[in-house]
Amino acid sequence: CDSGGLNGRPEKQADVCYSWWILSALSILGRTDWINSEKLAAFILRCQDDDDGGIADRPNDMADVFHTFFGIAGLSLLGVLDEIGEEQGKSYRLIDPVYALPVDVVAQLGLTAQVVRDDTGDIRPWLANYDA
Repeated sequence: CDSGGLNGRPEKQADVCYSWWILSALSILGRTDWINSEKLAAFILRCQDDDDGGIADRPNDMADVFHTFFGIAGLSLLGVLDEIGEEQGKSYRLIDPVYALPVDVVAQLGLTAQVVRDDTGDIRPWLANYDA
């Protein structure tokens, strides 16, 4: 969308939750280059509530837990949390695009998923913990 965010249907406004729904699917398919990641990250960050915390569906709306979770998950898939962590001297756990859980939790629980090999027969690096 013009705002940099993503929407779920034509003629609908951008919504932070689609940052997760669409970005996770594109991550699994290895096609995050189909979107402008910088504009999407900027859209999510504009949806933050600087006073009370959290992330809203759109800028200047009320933040809620649902959109906060999916906004943070989207920022993780975009690599923005890595950049913020480096600036703050912190590290953030990566989010698995299949389960929307931290990658280490998915591995610890032994969760599996059906994944598709790329054109060369390899599994995409971010899905390497799954069997093809």
